[in-house]
Amino acid sequence: MTRDLFDRSVLYLLCALQGLGSDLTRPTPCRGWDLSKLLAHVDESIAALREGVAGGRICAAPAIRRPGATAVAHVQAAATGLLGDLTHYSPNPVLVSGTPLSAQTVGAAGALELTVHAWDIAVVHTPSVQIPDELAGDLLTIAPQLVPIAGRDPLFGPPVPTCTTTPGEQLLAYLGRKIPVHARAADPAALPSAW
Repeated sequence: MTRDLFDRSVLYLLCALQGLGSDLTRPTPCRGWDLSKLLAHVDESIAALREGVAGGRICAAPAIRRPGATAVAHVQAAATGLLGDLTHYSPNPVLVSGTPLSAQTVGAAGALELTVHAWDIAVVHTPSVQIPDELAGDLLTIAPQLVPIAGRDPLFGPPVPTCTTTPGEQLLAYLGRKIPVHARAADPAALPSAW
């Protein structure tokens, strides 16, 4: 896991949050979660990652649901803060609930978490904001170690059969996400040039 992968996942999250607005009642691909609950979870994940990067320790903290535009702005600010924290990214082990894990494992898990939830957010309001191919391809190579087929329920569904060739859709299918027809990958020329 390189810091570059972590950076790219945070940048994709920031892209997915653009223009989200204040209506957070819409359902997401996360079973039983609307945008409000998903943003609270993403906020909690970012807070944990920031703890790990800054202090080498992650403790569980409860998610806080904020209203509308406040929630979006808060997650954007937290993600931007995480990017700043990553300038001090250290290869030292991180204590997660008292268990030492390598910084690479924590970083890879964080990158996967933020990327998939960024897609969960984007598919609700901006389906054209696909997971960049290079980011998805890098995550697809590590996903089986982080999310094995056995023991993934209830966090992830079973892999979904797919005939797609895009790395983003392959990653989502592996993680059990069903891709709505309106959210299928567009012509690559239509995707943001920064990716």
